[in-house]
Amino acid sequence: MINLTETQPTAAGWVGVRPDSTTMPTTSVVNFTPGQTSANQVVVTFDQYGDARLYNAYGHVHLIADFQGVAGCGQDLPFFPLAPTRVLDTRNGAGAPRSALPGGSAVTVKVAGTNGIPAGAKAVLVNLTGIAPTTGTWLAAYPRGTTRPTASNLNLDQGAIRPALALVPVGTDGSIDIYNAFGRIDIAADIRGYYLD
Repeated sequence: MINLTETQPTAAGWVGVRPDSTTMPTTSVVNFTPGQTSANQVVVTFDQYGDARLYNAYGHVHLIADFQGVAGCGQDLPFFPLAPTRVLDTRNGAGAPRSALPGGSAVTVKVAGTNGIPAGAKAVLVNLTGIAPTTGTWLAAYPRGTTRPTASNLNLDQGAIRPALALVPVGTDGSIDIYNAFGRIDIAADIRGYYLD
């Protein structure tokens, strides 16, 4: 599982995952317009050499892949899906103060031990939505009490509203942090499921 970010595309287009060196993908995992930066969580398969293949349909684009986890090979944690459960909405004060998040700061969201998620949850699958940032920005979600990653989970242009799915390990206190890089932005977060040992 990777978080795939595209940036600086020269044309409108899309990127897909290629199952092998000869088969072209017929579906996209990231779509974009010229100059746009966007990200998406993607499940990829690897060939016998440990390689994953990505296909760019049009123009030129830079790709950034951030490793998020492995499924299979005896590494699985049991996953428990949930109906979307809102744990944060800065527009109405759900899960945090009612205030857009300033740039260079993070909001802490309690996830384990609340809303039907057991206290022992190791990670959550969360749908992050960035809402109307005052400038172009990016969001990163990560375990509370750890160093903020340099990779983004969601990239937004000024005024945009965009969601992205993220797999986020839970901090030892049962919380995750969501960081905003620039400007001010409202954020909503909906838990879609959790992982247990």
